[in-house]
Amino acid sequence: MDFKSIDIQKIAFKSLFYLTTILCVGALVWALRYSYLYFTLPLIAWIPIYIAVAAYFYYAARFIVTKNGFTRFVIHLVTLHILPALASILLFVLAPKSVSYEPITGSPKVYERRFNDMQDKQKRAALANGLAPFESQANIEARYKKLRRAGKLVKIESNSDYVVRSLTYSSPYVVPKVKKLLDDIAEKFQSKTQTKAKFIVTSVLRTEEDVKKLKRVNGNASTNSCHCNATTIDISYVRFEDDKIRPRSNYELRLALAQTLHELREAGRCYVKIERKQYCYHITVR
Repeated sequence: MDFKSIDIQKIAFKSLFYLTTILCVGALVWALRYSYLYFTLPLIAWIPIYIAVAAYFYYAARFIVTKNGFTRFVIHLVTLHILPALASILLFVLAPKSVSYEPITGSPKVYERRFNDMQDKQKRAALANGLAPFESQANIEARYKKLRRAGKLVKIESNSDYVVRSLTYSSPYVVPKVKKLLDDIAEKFQSKTQTKAKFIVTSVLRTEEDVKKLKRVNGNASTNSCHCNATTIDISYVRFEDDKIRPRSNYELRLALAQTLHELREAGRCYVKIERKQYCYHITVR
């Protein structure tokens, strides 16, 4: 008898057995995550479910190791193969019926390849829709009240729809058309994700003073930037503030944002350029 071949068979059988175990357990974990994302249950309700599943596997594993031979094989098969597989199928079938949310499909790269509106095109729109550059933050504050009353400049702040992060090289002021564009982006974005997830605005109005400071860390900064006319914003495509009740993956959020900007761009509302080094969409209102 070839003992080596018998050992190889045992190793192959065990490897296949445990690989199947891992796949079945992985299927259950995936199904639980799928249900967590798309069931209309709050986060707090899923905590005991996950604890119960973890406890089940823990005690099943302890029970299995106390058995031997065929009994152990059957228990292992039922607890770690059949039950997870059935639970996965059940959750997969039930989840779509429990909510109206349908994940949007596609790839953000399909839209991002079209986000190639260059500086000259965006600058023309900025000059047509914007204001003359400001010298400094103090200059903005000195003129803001008068410009606001004239309906030429508004301040944007973090709200229930989007986040304006703490700005280092810009100030949160835009012409009213940009504020309207931002509101429309947020409405479409949240409609697509069916959540209260928020995108993050990373750069807004730059003064001449801001540009000088920015040049020290970014050699591409220019006094001819569209940001200087209060018509342009940058929105991150890698960071979002997720909805804690109905979380979505970063990929879904990026896809929803890219799709939203594509639609508004096609409608003639804005120009968009993807800035890969800064990980943002550079958007100028039209």
